[in-house]
Amino acid sequence: MMSANRRCEVGHPICHCGNQCHLTTSWTDNNPGRRFWGCADYEVRRGCAFFEWYDPQVCERSKIVISGLLKRLRKEENRKLKKEVGAALKAQRFLRASVLGS
Repeated sequence: MMSANRRCEVGHPICHCGNQCHLTTSWTDNNPGRRFWGCADYEVRRGCAFFEWYDPQVCERSKIVISGLLKRLRKEENRKLKKEVGAALKAQRFLRASVLGS
């Protein structure tokens, strides 16, 4: 079995499957924006469950700030999407009226 700390030439850890790990970002409440190394096959076949933090732990203040910013970002994205849906529905009604009215 390979060492969990074995690294390839470019600094990526090698997981227990023998593959280069992927660097992924956590968006949980406890680790918002914190990156970690994980098995490249985890999403496909659940891989070997290799896990190693890349970034240091986030302080409590940063967790609160990041969480608040993400909430504001999601709210703004939802507002924009609702506006786009409204415009698309309006265009659909116009087209339907044009086709049926002619």
